[in-house]
Amino acid sequence: MASLVLALSACASTIPLNYAPSSVMVGEGKAQVKEFAYLPAQQGKVKPNQIRNTAMGSLLFDRNIDVFVRDAVFAELRFVGVKVGSEGNVLTGEIQEFLIDDLGYSVDWTLRIRYVVKDASGQVLFDQVKATARNTNKFANVFGALNETIKLNAEELLKDPAFTAAIK
Repeated sequence: MASLVLALSACASTIPLNYAPSSVMVGEGKAQVKEFAYLPAQQGKVKPNQIRNTAMGSLLFDRNIDVFVRDAVFAELRFVGVKVGSEGNVLTGEIQEFLIDDLGYSVDWTLRIRYVVKDASGQVLFDQVKATARNTNKFANVFGALNETIKLNAEELLKDPAFTAAIK
């Protein structure tokens, strides 16, 4: 799949990323969504705008992954009804792993994010890792699969009663 995207984008230096929230969940509360860190890039394993994949070549996007995922989580929270802005406790994240394993006949997606919510004094109210692992068809829509993986991860966060209590 990644090689198909690479072949289709051979003339472009980076692949454009767009995100559209799509959760059907309902949420409430309020939060300030702040910085997300992309640990694989900070550790030198990938470039800041690259998702690690197992096929030959590199998937380079027009936006850094930390910003893209942060904005996607922001959009999902707002879409389900959480008031996001300059009020409420602060949500940050560490993207520990984002992998597209596209060797073989299907594609395994792995997204692991550590979410932390702190109050105004800096006290940690929530600190948990949410992991999403899924499998898609080799020739599925890569952008749809990418967005769905992030949405499912954000929904795991929203399903957690400890998180909802931290943003009330």
